[in-house]
Amino acid sequence: MKNLRYLCLLCALAVCTMLPTGCIERPDEVPGPDDTAQGGNKYDYATTRDIPLNLDYARRGSKALFEIYAQNPVNAVDGAFTLKPGVKALLRAYTDNDGKYSGVVNLPTAVGKVYVYSESYGFPACIEADVTAGGISCNVRQFYEKAAGKVSGAAVADRVAATRADAANPYNVQQLGDWTWEGKPLYILGTVYGQKPYLNIAPDYAQTPAGMMNRIQNVLMPGVDNSKYAMPTGVVNLNVTKDAHLTLVFAAELAAWRNAIGYYYYDTQNPPRTQAEFDALPKYVAFPNCSSFTTNFDDPDDLGSGGGDWTAPLFFGEQLRLTCFRGGKATDIFPAGTTVGWFMLPDAYEISAYDYTGKLDITGSKHPARYSNNEFNAENGRYMVSLYDKVSGKTVLGFEDGGDNDYKDVLFYVDSDPADAIYDPDRPTTDPGDEKYPDVAGDPVVGTLAFEDLWPSQGDYDMNDVVVGYSTTFTVDKDNRIVAIRDVVTPLHSGGKLRSAFGYQLDIPVTAVKGVKIENGSSTAGLEKNQDKAVVILFDDIEQAVARGPVSVEIKLDGSLSMDKVTRKSLYNPFICVSDKGFVPGAVRKEIHLTNYPPTSLADPYPFGRNDDKSSLDKAGNPIGPYYYATSELYPFAIDLPVTDYRIPDEMVKIDVFYPYFADWVKSRGEKHKEWYKNSVK
Repeated sequence: MKNLRYLCLLCALAVCTMLPTGCIERPDEVPGPDDTAQGGNKYDYATTRDIPLNLDYARRGSKALFEIYAQNPVNAVDGAFTLKPGVKALLRAYTDNDGKYSGVVNLPTAVGKVYVYSESYGFPACIEADVTAGGISCNVRQFYEKAAGKVSGAAVADRVAATRADAANPYNVQQLGDWTWEGKPLYILGTVYGQKPYLNIAPDYAQTPAGMMNRIQNVLMPGVDNSKYAMPTGVVNLNVTKDAHLTLVFAAELAAWRNAIGYYYYDTQNPPRTQAEFDALPKYVAFPNCSSFTTNFDDPDDLGSGGGDWTAPLFFGEQLRLTCFRGGKATDIFPAGTTVGWFMLPDAYEISAYDYTGKLDITGSKHPARYSNNEFNAENGRYMVSLYDKVSGKTVLGFEDGGDNDYKDVLFYVDSDPADAIYDPDRPTTDPGDEKYPDVAGDPVVGTLAFEDLWPSQGDYDMNDVVVGYSTTFTVDKDNRIVAIRDVVTPLHSGGKLRSAFGYQLDIPVTAVKGVKIENGSSTAGLEKNQDKAVVILFDDIEQAVARGPVSVEIKLDGSLSMDKVTRKSLYNPFICVSDKGFVPGAVRKEIHLTNYPPTSLADPYPFGRNDDKSSLDKAGNPIGPYYYATSELYPFAIDLPVTDYRIPDEMVKIDVFYPYFADWVKSRGEKHKEWYKNSVK
């Protein structure tokens, strides 16, 4: 192909020398492709698209780091969720301080649903959201309440035994009231509705104190042994020093088991000293199933339900006013001199979605009960921590259901009235300094660019003249301002005779760039001068660049660009500069860009509107858009593919021959064969 191309070039030069200057007249205006005949050419042949993303975690006062995936990223391993190896996030960013995010995300056009993942405490680990014509909209509370409001999911569960400790009830577990078959208590604060046996409740949600969940996460670090916060019984338990109301508020769950949580109490001056005395204490079930609205670990492909056809019962902010029984009467006032302790029944709630039944196993047949009174656990095990949050004045409770000792499998906090009734100066604390939001780097955005270098003519259209792979990593701060970009561009193939340089324009002013560092580049241009926007040239000659290998680029930005406003697709404008003599920095040059991406200010306007090009021009022959690098036959001169394994077409084999579905993809304007690039003839 190279020899033929060289011959074509010589012929073209010979013809030009025989023509008088100005012999080819340019029409007054080239309007672009015929919109009525061709359906317009606003279609840019993109294999990805920018989609509006509106996310609302309904967690006021809380900021979270979240990620967007095109496939379910979660595995359940040993009772905890883990990310599947090798799965890459399409977006990694922070919500605002109210758990909201409004922006854009770039997706392959074939993607019809996404997975919103977060490891931030108090936020659903992973939920599924559809990609619609209007974008992606995910209001977590609305999503949850729609699922939780199913009539079929509201049958009241069987009551547990209410007798004193015996063989059938070794821990003396007591039930405060009814709960749904899925394990949602009907005695939490809220409004019960329906008729027995189909009851449900509309909860009154507590407002989580601003920043508290992040402060907790930076103390009870994920994946870390946090045993140093597991204090002796006297510190973990709540010692009530004034008559007080105690409200237990569900904060988060990060476990795969269906754990039950409850409380007990005794006279501070007369604690139980023997196992028999402790066993005799009534243990009141507060929340029989602490599963929260998150991944279904029984079936990881069914997200947001908790398991099959049942809905995980708890949503953060659901709260229970604790009850104290005095003289056979129930009261919500705990008298001064009372100590309140906590227990967990690990993986004890049993569900049958087949017949809509739920039951709490109070026998400890799977795992023994675990207590905040460490002395009554096997080998004096410590399974609970309590922390004092200095900012809010709340006492945080963390429970450990397994053996990794991170103490964040279930998280609650206690709201007391008066606030100082349960204060303990010996309790470990969270500190305002624990509220940290470090800069985060996203997973690399990867893909392949392929160019046809004979523009404005289509030439042999094998789309292999310049082929480069790219990997782009954005680093953002807590406000999603882009502070750094790292690019790795790998020259893959040189299939043309002409010498082609490669670079890209960023849709930002040059003044927004604080610095550029290029390694293994082969161009002296670097960050170009005399350009309105930031333009970086990586190499001058594709053939030499292939031999040299990958080029890395580090770009430092001033923070004026926000990740919620741009994607790589909208920010990057890659192009090649084609010449038979070679690239000259700062000189006017012939540029070839992706369809409908504008040329830089150094581009030669002469080729536009000639031969097969149907770019929009003004009367002076300058490209003005909206059409750039467009053809009447709807074929592009360059393509951007969201894959790294693009099979490069053979020399002089048209791309629509090498990729049989390419033509249908183009003619359907991207509606058919959206992944045509995965099906080559060899």
